[in-house]
Amino acid sequence: MNNIKLIEKVKKFPDTPGVYIMRDSRRQVLYIGKATSLRHRVLSYFQRPQEARIERMISQINNIETLKTDSVIEALLLESNLIKKYQPKYNVKLKDNKTYLGIYITKEEYPRVFPARITQKLPPGEFYGPFPSSKEVGDALQIIRKLFPFRVSCEPNSGKFCFEYHLGMCPGVCGGKIGKEEYQATIKKIRFFMKGQKKEVIRIAQAQMKVAAKNMEFEKAAKLRDQIFALRHIQDVALISDEALQTSPDIPHRIEAYDISNISGAFSVGSMVVFTDGLIDKNEYRKFKIKSVSGADDVASIKEIVSRRMSHEEWVMPDVILVDGGKPQVNAIQGLLSFLKKTIPVVGIAKGPRRDRNDIVSDQAVDIDKKILIRLRDEAHRFAIEYYRNLHRKSLK
Repeated sequence: MNNIKLIEKVKKFPDTPGVYIMRDSRRQVLYIGKATSLRHRVLSYFQRPQEARIERMISQINNIETLKTDSVIEALLLESNLIKKYQPKYNVKLKDNKTYLGIYITKEEYPRVFPARITQKLPPGEFYGPFPSSKEVGDALQIIRKLFPFRVSCEPNSGKFCFEYHLGMCPGVCGGKIGKEEYQATIKKIRFFMKGQKKEVIRIAQAQMKVAAKNMEFEKAAKLRDQIFALRHIQDVALISDEALQTSPDIPHRIEAYDISNISGAFSVGSMVVFTDGLIDKNEYRKFKIKSVSGADDVASIKEIVSRRMSHEEWVMPDVILVDGGKPQVNAIQGLLSFLKKTIPVVGIAKGPRRDRNDIVSDQAVDIDKKILIRLRDEAHRFAIEYYRNLHRKSLK
């Protein structure tokens, strides 16, 4: 198939996460990749100059197939499993699973789950991977742990709950909160999920929920119900793909996204994350301890950190400011900028009364894909939560 026909085919690819498989004229697999947006990612191969190796691969492509997934993490896992299966010629890095990181599940009474390299001296267990970067492994584990809290290093039945239990990341193996059989059932779900068998995980959880309800274990049934819902609506914002941001059209040069994190006003902190030319720019990220606001006042807090940021004239000024919140937050920042005589568009994302919506709020015309804005907001939220947790941990020492 020539490039013109291929491009026309790719333009019809879905704007959803998934995996793409590139084949030559003999149907041999040349390359397997994952994408936040299949259409944008695959089109990028034909729309901008590539290194010589990729140019050679493109010249050999005869067909491209896609496999849609419900989320980016599922695309990551599917990509890894398919590369293992097909060993594509141009997936040079991930074919060598001796060097790259994966996820390891031990074979113990209470298995541990952690990042590992196959070359490490490891206890008996199963290795899943490899994955392209340590960041992706860490982000994937963070998402999996929200779905299925697991043990990393705490001592089973020690009688003392670990710190991660209080954060909802450990099911209480350490304090005897969960029995061996129930914990093993959780690990079984993680194994199925790692193999890309989400439907099987949901089936198991549904069966467990029915049994729990029948036995009048309503708290357990409610947790399983929430787990099923979370599986069907995975929020894998941590796995923001640089390529997805880079290939989206008309992204302003510099976007700054702000978020506030606290619990009842305690350890109130703010975050500023920066995206330069559509790419995560971690060197420009900034953290703020809230100084002038007492209690949980998100509007006043977001105004404080943007005001402090604007005092740094030596920092590059943003083309767009994004805040987590609706009209009150947007109006507060617009009022501040007007006072400072700065003309910068401000966009808010309101979650609504039930915290289940993503309504774009702005009085100015800002032509940025809503999905991109949501990803940026969620990255700011992740960074703020991380900072909050670090401060909270230090306070407990």
